[in-house]
Amino acid sequence: MPAKLRILSRIATLVFAAALASSASATESKPSPQAEFFKGKTVRLVNGGAAGSGYDLYSRMLAPWLTKHLGTTVIVESRPGAGMMTAMNHVWNSAPDGLTIMLAPGEGAVFAKLTDDPALRFDLTKFPILARVNTAPRVLIVFPNGPYKKMADFAKPQKPIFIGANGKTDGTADTSAVMCHALKIPCKIMIGYPSSKEFSMAAIRGEVDGTVLVDDSASRYSDGGQLVPLAVISRERAPLMPNVPTIFEELTLDAEAQWWLDFRDDLRKIGRLLIVPPGMDQQRLAYLRDVMKKVLTDPEALAEFSARNQPALYGDPGEIEKLVTRALDGSIGAERLKELRHIITEKFY
Repeated sequence: MPAKLRILSRIATLVFAAALASSASATESKPSPQAEFFKGKTVRLVNGGAAGSGYDLYSRMLAPWLTKHLGTTVIVESRPGAGMMTAMNHVWNSAPDGLTIMLAPGEGAVFAKLTDDPALRFDLTKFPILARVNTAPRVLIVFPNGPYKKMADFAKPQKPIFIGANGKTDGTADTSAVMCHALKIPCKIMIGYPSSKEFSMAAIRGEVDGTVLVDDSASRYSDGGQLVPLAVISRERAPLMPNVPTIFEELTLDAEAQWWLDFRDDLRKIGRLLIVPPGMDQQRLAYLRDVMKKVLTDPEALAEFSARNQPALYGDPGEIEKLVTRALDGSIGAERLKELRHIITEKFY
């Protein structure tokens, strides 16, 4: 080939390659249809806690990161009531367009289903899960001027023990009920407080003997000297309270007691979930799941959450859905289920 033709051929090749690169770059930079949908819109991030509760705090921490990754305005909307089931009922009936997301009590919703809670107006297994936000061990924490200085005192009380809670399946009440049943101690669970903030304040004032809180909430009250932690209701120590022993370390427990405490702690691992109304378009659902994973694995976001004693622990939606399904598949057995319902809904009220 003559030199002139070789030069022209090379120039043509370079021009073609440049055109392909330019086209690929344009394709890569063009937002997806799902990203375009959310751009400039407003998303409601619903939770069932009152202002200042753990769910409210987590929602407010998540909101700016969702804004960053979705390109939306995010409004935090608290709808307390019925152990957070009021908020879940509301989201169940919301439009499945991606503009309503809920920070939901996954384990509480499972318990509500297991106990046939009349407040339930939804099918938990049909709620699409975007991600688990976190899960944390629960800590028994008590009035500092009360008679309970260690777990052994609490396990052999001289009088009935009063525990503050929101609703029968709010995580606090059902964990307390299982613990009291396992330890065979007389408890009176006082429900009706609007949120964890209110029943924690009741413990601080000595209106109740104590309560059970996730470790991020318990550590705030413990660090301030307002409440005293006695034990973690798990086989694992709490990441934010590593010096607090577990109930298994503090007490000698028989096999039956261990079964109940382990059963409750297994459900605890479902944790706090980000969910959306059922019926969402699968491409939009996949997009939101991808966004939530980016948020909950973003090193900068994780550092911020940890700095505020509100750590995040991402859970894959598929794995969490398996936990929920397993909890509700009937494997507990009819007799155990009947006993569980009695413990959670009647025995300590």
